[in-house]
Formats: sequence, structure tokens, C-alpha cells
Amino acid sequence: MTEQIYYKDQYTRVDSAKIREVGQHNKKYGILLNRTIFYPEGGGQPGDTGFIGDVRIIDTRKQDGEIYHITDSLPNFVSGDTVECRLDWDRRYDYMQQHSGQHILSGVMHSLCSIATVSVHQGEEYLTIETDRQEVSEEEILTVENETNRIITQNIPFTIFTVDEAEIQNMNLRRAPKVSGVVRLVQVGAYDLVACGGMHVSGSSEVRLVSWIGMEKIRGHVRLIWKIGDRALRDYHEKTEIVNKLSELFSSPQDSIVASAIARIEQLRTAQQTISELENSVIRLKMSKLMSEAITLHDLTVIAGDFSAEGTNFLKNAVKNLPADNPTVFCGFQKINETELIWSIAANRDNLIDFSEVKKRLFPLIDAKGGGKPPVWQGKGSSSDGTEQFIKEFVNLMRRTL
Repeated sequence: MTEQIYYKDQYTRVDSAKIREVGQHNKKYGILLNRTIFYPEGGGQPGDTGFIGDVRIIDTRKQDGEIYHITDSLPNFVSGDTVECRLDWDRRYDYMQQHSGQHILSGVMHSLCSIATVSVHQGEEYLTIETDRQEVSEEEILTVENETNRIITQNIPFTIFTVDEAEIQNMNLRRAPKVSGVVRLVQVGAYDLVACGGMHVSGSSEVRLVSWIGMEKIRGHVRLIWKIGDRALRDYHEKTEIVNKLSELFSSPQDSIVASAIARIEQLRTAQQTISELENSVIRLKMSKLMSEAITLHDLTVIAGDFSAEGTNFLKNAVKNLPADNPTVFCGFQKINETELIWSIAANRDNLIDFSEVKKRLFPLIDAKGGGKPPVWQGKGSSSDGTEQFIKEFVNLMRRTL
């Protein structure tokens, strides 16, 4: 069996070990050692990474009582080789902070607010705690955050010891253990006592800081989202930089940034409404001009042409503003670049356009794609030599349907 150095000293970063075995492990390769500083995945904490010799260890897993150091390629180690093991310490210590901070948070939630921890996920960016509550007030969350940070500053020791499961009945654990036999317990002073097999810091001050950043619902429960340790400090620095930039952008002190932003948004909304009204006025004028230049087939008005010189929303606005008094059809396109265009076809009356004929006769001319339903059809095509014929054929099609 592998000697678990990580339980004897969680701060050991480099150690030597002997190769016991190397072999296939779940489509990758697993290295067995006589001793290891690499913690295997468990208790919600990811397995360690690092190097054994020059071989990159991408994960550490425990299976059937053995600790497998997982690598992508087959190492050339043989049984009995002595190797140097180097832990990815920054990653390990980050998760030690996460796990230790979570214990304090869960203990405080339980003792102050009677909120139980259902499950924990230690992600790469943040940590989440699923609670047993359907609702958790912001006041409760801030109370928990403040008390947890107060405990952190006291540098309360993390005490780790083992007991027989029979002794647990007389101990005030936050939750019942999920294992039997000899049980490993983690205690944070008088604030938390729970069974746990994970890696932790020695004292609460190493957690440094916890910061609540949001909540969400999962399985009918509230899940709280936290930044812990150095992640929380980085988050604080990033948000401070954002606030400073916004303060400079709005020429506003920090406590007035939100009010300034709301005022700017309202100004923008008013300006957008004004622009929309002006665009509608312009399109109506353009449509009047197009009507005066349109082709008249008996009592049908046909507006058709290349509108590439117009604004990007011209086709969309044009089909919305077809005059209602006379039967009118519209066919136009705008070139996006040398090889692409967009097209629109519309009518202000039912049964003026047989779109199946349009697809059969017009689509091949510009390699058109798209569709729609009466009274508007639209899509994309190719800016080829067929664009002029596309317009002509549409007019001819209207002429033949009369």
C-alpha cells in the first residue's frame, strides 16, 4: 500500500519515492508509488497534479485502495526506480484554502442560521455550497460572511484526528459521517467539527478572505457562490479596478456610479427612441420617393432594385413601411461584400406573390437561400452577375401573374 505523506504533512511539496508499478488505467496510464505527496480526488476536492520525474501528472485518483498517479503517456519507469515527486503547489494550496474556507462557512451557516450544507463543489473559479433552504436572505448571507471573516482573522487552528465510529455518537458533529470504521475528523476550534478526508491549511488565517458573489437555485435549493482565499483577493482587486475605471468614465465618485449609470442608460434610451423615430421618418420619405419611381403594372405597384447604398437596416424597414392604399410588392437586395448579399421580398396584400415561383425562377440566379411566410420573405445570396437578372425576373414574374 502507498504511504500517504500528504496526511502526515500537507505542506510537503517535493519528495522522493519508489516506483511500484506502471500500467494502463482507464484509457490513460497510472503510476503506483511506495509513498506519495499527491492527494487523490475525494470529498469534493480535486486530485493533485504535478510531476514524477519528467512525467506530467494530470490527476490523482484512488481506486480499490490504490492511489493512481494519472498521466497521458506511458512512462518508461520500471519497478524499483527512485523518482522525484514535485507537487503543483499553487494549485494544491488554492484548493486547501477553498476546502478550509468552506468548512468555516458551513459551520457558521449551521450555528448562526440553522442552514445545513447539502453538497459542495470546488470549481476552478469559485466554490459553491448547496444549502437545504429554498430561500436564504441577503441579510443571513452577509451575517455568515462577516462572522466567517472574523473567525479567519483569529487564526483558529485546524485540528485533524481520527476516532472509531462508535465514539462519534458522543461528539457534536455538524453532519453524520459517510464512512465507517476509523473516521478522520477535521475541527476548527469551537466553530466546526465534521468528518473529512481532504487537505486543509493549519490555521484559519491562511484562508485569508471569503466573499459571497451570488446565488442560484438547484433542485429546489439555494446554492451560494463564494470566492475564497487568494481567489477572493484577486476578485477584490479586479472589482476595485473596474470601479475606479467606471468612476473615471462617469466623472463620478464611487458612491454615485450606479446613479450615474442609470442616468446614462435613460439618456441612451431616449436618444435611441429619437433615432428610431428619425429613421422611420427617413424611410417613409424614401418609400414615397420609391413609390413615385416604381413600376406600375395595371393597378399593381412594383418596387424593385439594388439598395446597397442604403443603411444596414433599410430592407427590414422598407418591408415594414409599404404603403397600405395601393397593392404593392417589393423586391430588393443589398450587397454585404463582393461575394455575399441579403435579399427581401414582401407584399402589402395576400396572394400577390407566389413564393414557390420566386424560389424556382429567382433563387438560382443568385444562389439564394432563405424563406419566410406571407407577407415577408428574406435570406442571403451571392453577389454574382445574376443580381440584375434577379430584379428583372421578379418584375417579369409579377407581370405574368396579372
